Amino acid sequence: MFGKRSALVTAAFVAAVTSPVLTAASASAKDIPWQDQTVFALGPTDNYVAEWMGLSEGWTVIGGPASEIYAGSAGVFATNPTTGDIFEYNGTPGSWTEIGGPGAQFAEGGGHLYGLGPASNYVAEWNGPGLGWSIIGGAAEDIYAGPDGLVDTEPSGTSGDIRHYNGTPNSWTDIGGPEGYASLNDVAVGVGAVYRINPANAAGVTVVDEWTSGTTWTPILTVGSTHLPGSLIAGDDGVYLDDVTTTSDFYLKYSGTPNSWSQISDIDYDGNGLYPMVESTTGLYGATMNNAVSTTASTDVELYSGSGSTWTVIGGPANPNLAAGA
Repeated sequence: MFGKRSALVTAAFVAAVTSPVLTAASASAKDIPWQDQTVFALGPTDNYVAEWMGLSEGWTVIGGPASEIYAGSAGVFATNPTTGDIFEYNGTPGSWTEIGGPGAQFAEGGGHLYGLGPASNYVAEWNGPGLGWSIIGGAAEDIYAGPDGLVDTEPSGTSGDIRHYNGTPNSWTDIGGPEGYASLNDVAVGVGAVYRINPANAAGVTVVDEWTSGTTWTPILTVGSTHLPGSLIAGDDGVYLDDVTTTSDFYLKYSGTPNSWSQISDIDYDGNGLYPMVESTTGLYGATMNNAVSTTASTDVELYSGSGSTWTVIGGPANPNLAAGA
C-alpha cells in the first residue's frame, strides 16, 4: 500500500528499511554497470534473482525469491512475492533495501523508477535512496517508461489517450489516443519516440505508429486482417514487434524506415520458440519457451547478435521475466 512519509513527499511507497527478505545465496560482488550490456532474470520458480556477468563468467545469484524485476540506469529493483513491496539492489549480492510498498505497476526508464498506485489512482516517482516517492500524476490505466521518459494511458472508460510526462509533477501532455477505440493494444517508449499498436479498424487493418512531438503520429507498419501485432519492445537497441498471423508468430526488427521490418525469431502454433523480451543500452535479450518442458519457465536465456535470426544462449532455465534497460 502507499502511505505518507514526510512533508517533503506527498505520498510514498512506504519507508525504506534494510530488509533480509530478498536474500541471495553466497556469492562474491562484482561491479557491472547496469547501463552496460547485462540482463537480470528470475529463477525458474521465481526462487532467486540472478545477474548475467558476461559470456566468460556466467550468472551470479544476487537475491532471493521475487515476483518481478526491473533494471536500468536508475538501478535494479525487485518485488517481494508475498507482500508486493519493492526493493532496490545495493550492488552486493544479498544486499537489498525496501524502498516502497506494493503498486499496481512499476516501470523504469530514463534514469527513473515510477509506480502506479495500488488502486491505479495516481502515478508516483521514486526520488532516490532515503528520499521516498512523489506523486506526479493522477489516475491511469497503464504506465510505460523508456529512454524518452514516461507515458501513461487514460483510465479505462475514458479517452484512452496517451499522456507524456514533462518532468514536473502534474505536468503532462496529451499526445494522442487509440484512434476512436477504447484502448491501445500496446505502447512502448524508445529513444526520442513513443510507439503504439492501434486496434484493428473495421476493415481489419492494424497500424503501428511512432510519435516524436506534438500530436502527430507516423505509421511505421500497416498490416491486414491476417496479422495481429501483439506487443512492442523499444529502447536504445531498437524497436521490435511481435506479429501474429493466422499461420505463424514471429518477431520483427524495425529498420528505421516505415514498413521496413526484418524477422529475428519465430514461435510455433503451440507457443514454442524464442521470445525477445528486454533491451539494455547495447543488446536485446529473449527467452526460449518449450511448453513440452514447462509452461512457466524458459529453457534458456539468449542474446541477439544484431543480425538476421542469430542468437547466443547465455543461460537458463529461467522465469521468462527478464529485466534490462536504460
